Amino acid sequence: MKLFNFVPLRVHCWGGLGSQLYALSVAFDLKLKFPKRRIKLVLHTGGVTKRLSELDFIHNIDFEIIQINDFQIKDKVDKNSIKLVKIKFKSLLIKILYFFNFIVSANSNTEFDNILPWTVSTRGHYFNREVSTHFYEYLLKHVRLYEKPLIQSQYEIAIHYRMGDLLTLTEKSISPANKIIDVVRKVQKEHNNLKIHVYSDSPQIAKETLFIAGLVGEFVVLDLPTIDVIRGCIGANYFIGTNSKVSLWIVNLRRFIGETDNNYLEGFDDKLYKKY
Repeated sequence: MKLFNFVPLRVHCWGGLGSQLYALSVAFDLKLKFPKRRIKLVLHTGGVTKRLSELDFIHNIDFEIIQINDFQIKDKVDKNSIKLVKIKFKSLLIKILYFFNFIVSANSNTEFDNILPWTVSTRGHYFNREVSTHFYEYLLKHVRLYEKPLIQSQYEIAIHYRMGDLLTLTEKSISPANKIIDVVRKVQKEHNNLKIHVYSDSPQIAKETLFIAGLVGEFVVLDLPTIDVIRGCIGANYFIGTNSKVSLWIVNLRRFIGETDNNYLEGFDDKLYKKY
């Protein structure tokens, strides 16, 4: 199978930093699985919204990261018969490539194990695949958490309140502010005078929404690059996340460094907050 060492294995990804980290974990583990193969992480800007690479904080990697600018604003379906035939043919070809494991989804541990020496591409969300301990260690090193205390001296609640494209996308909903505040009040019963930091990509709307919903007292709303949001939230005493992959990464990283009790995350299905 040495012949396939000369053929790059491409890990395709669509989405923001949360999705990019899942794809990066796949590329990282593939490099361990096939040390002599060339691994390429291919980040697509195309999708429901345009997403650029947010992996600039990763340095000295031993595989290539490529960004493909394929974002297009969808307005109407092109019903040109020739193009429809091409689309159907391409769909059939992809199914054949999947059948022979030339392309693999890698969305779970089982699918990842199906990546064989002749596999040339993985395409998926990679969400249900178990992230390896080696990758958590690798990621934490690049996030550089160990350069500062992991837990602040002053008690702090960090809230990741993602809004952004959820304000315009009808198929996705924004986390209900009253559920977030319920968790804040529960935490405040254990500790008084907690400093509250809200990390949001729509700071003014987040501030108004939480205030109207009943978040009383002083709280600071911060609009930071996503990697800095992860840094800030991991270092807090309490974390409250929303239904986003970034929030899930924060919880998993906190648990990995031993902060296993003070994490609250909105359920992806039932919208109820649960302690992790």
